[in-house]
Amino acid sequence: MSQDQPQRALGEMLTSRQKFLLMNSLMMTMFISALDGSIVTTATPHILADLGGFKLLSWVFTVYLLASTVVVPLVGKLSDMFGRKPFVLVGIAIFVAASAASGAAPSMVALIVARAVQGVGGGILFGCVFATLGDLFTPIERAKYMGYFIGAFTLASLTGPTLGGFLTDGPGWRWCFYINLPVGAVAAALIWFNLPFTQNGGKLSQIDFVGAFLLSGATVAVLLALVWSNDEFGWSSAETIGLFVAGGLLLLGFVFQESRHPQAIFPLSLFRNRVFVQANLLVAIQGAGMFGAITYLPTFIQTGLGASATSSGLVSTPQSLGLLATSIIGGQIVSRTGRFKYQVIFGAVVTAIAAFLMQTLDVGVPKSHIVLFMALFGLGSGLVGPTISVVVQSSVGQELMGVATSGRQFFMQIGQVMGVAIFGLVFTTSYTSTFTADIPAAVRTQIPADAFASFQDPTLPLDPVHFDAVRQEVLALPNGQTAFNDAVTSQKKAVATAIERLFLGATLAGLVVVVLAVVMTEIPLRRTFSSLTPEGEGPQAFEPVVVELG
Repeated sequence: MSQDQPQRALGEMLTSRQKFLLMNSLMMTMFISALDGSIVTTATPHILADLGGFKLLSWVFTVYLLASTVVVPLVGKLSDMFGRKPFVLVGIAIFVAASAASGAAPSMVALIVARAVQGVGGGILFGCVFATLGDLFTPIERAKYMGYFIGAFTLASLTGPTLGGFLTDGPGWRWCFYINLPVGAVAAALIWFNLPFTQNGGKLSQIDFVGAFLLSGATVAVLLALVWSNDEFGWSSAETIGLFVAGGLLLLGFVFQESRHPQAIFPLSLFRNRVFVQANLLVAIQGAGMFGAITYLPTFIQTGLGASATSSGLVSTPQSLGLLATSIIGGQIVSRTGRFKYQVIFGAVVTAIAAFLMQTLDVGVPKSHIVLFMALFGLGSGLVGPTISVVVQSSVGQELMGVATSGRQFFMQIGQVMGVAIFGLVFTTSYTSTFTADIPAAVRTQIPADAFASFQDPTLPLDPVHFDAVRQEVLALPNGQTAFNDAVTSQKKAVATAIERLFLGATLAGLVVVVLAVVMTEIPLRRTFSSLTPEGEGPQAFEPVVVELG
């Protein structure tokens, strides 16, 4: 195709009916990926009962996050060059095949390996789906339709636990993975017939695989350091420090490689783009502060309040519903006005207020208060997250849509892992120090050392077998009932204190997000597909080559 030929974007080549069908295809694709996270959690006790390997349990979830985070940047670049369709289809195929392997896993190790492969497929899907949305609609239209994608994600989050419980209690936990097979087949068929095959040109040999390897190595090293720092080795251990040092060196090598490669995975020019940097810094800090704190909320609800696992799971429902409502409403407002800054500021303020209110949680607090505060979290997040996705995509040229979209996903996930690791350290240290200081000295000396050590684990009440063994050991002592009651009371107070400190950290992170929202540069959201250079210096012609439709 001649460079002088009039150019049109993909969204201008499709009819309204084709866009409608493609939208539903993409939402179905994202639904299967989002469903997996919520449905598997419900099956965890039965997986352990069948496969064992309690110490490896966290890796069922951690390895998925690691794999999906690592693959995102490379897929963004490849899909920009070679088109979204093949990568979406490959992502579905990998995800479905790994789901089948997970369902058939004979051991915990086999399940973890299958989950790693599944994470690769999930990372491909998330990166490509939102990039395709950017190809399909102009920036100002994108704000409106982003809410529907959030709706698909929310539906998966809401239905996943119930469906997981039904499948686990019925045909068995393995069907929590097998369910992805028919749903994935439908999604693949919809994508095959409705997503055009477009490509921008390029050769595989032009891809910066060295840079991809360096970035992947740096990401894995840092994420492993964060994941292992609290539970395995400790923050000051040689292993943790070594992983952080290795991650830093690999990152320096990546920066050097990107500065000299013509097809960089993450062009360094993006980091001279003020809006791109501001937006990704905002989502990373919000992910660290909000996601990191909320991750430990179920422990407080089940331990500090004595509620069931089902009740603690239902607490996320108002957050999801609030996020869904404001993402749709906010998207409509942005698409009508073309302005986003005040909406992001307001959403950031609401989430910061919600984090501040969560500091009032204490033993005996009504669960209705938590429901209200979580609803506020959702309402604020719905005004920020989807809007920032549109801002990130609008800050770059159309030819960098996949790179920018993947970058947003990458930095958000890095922020979430950092938040979970850092807040995990705050939670455990706060709990231990508070419990040790609060428990009566007479009880501390009376309780056997092994039982006292068990009480220093805030998740003790969540393991009924272990908790009952500790209870029987303490009750056998003279005045054992009083000692046991005092220990349990101190444990509940310590968990409440720890969660208060977590949300103090979340409040501080929320205030930083508010500041970033205030100083963020508001760029005009284009009503056409005319793109801007990464530095925003002017219009730039771009058109994908349409190879196939249907």
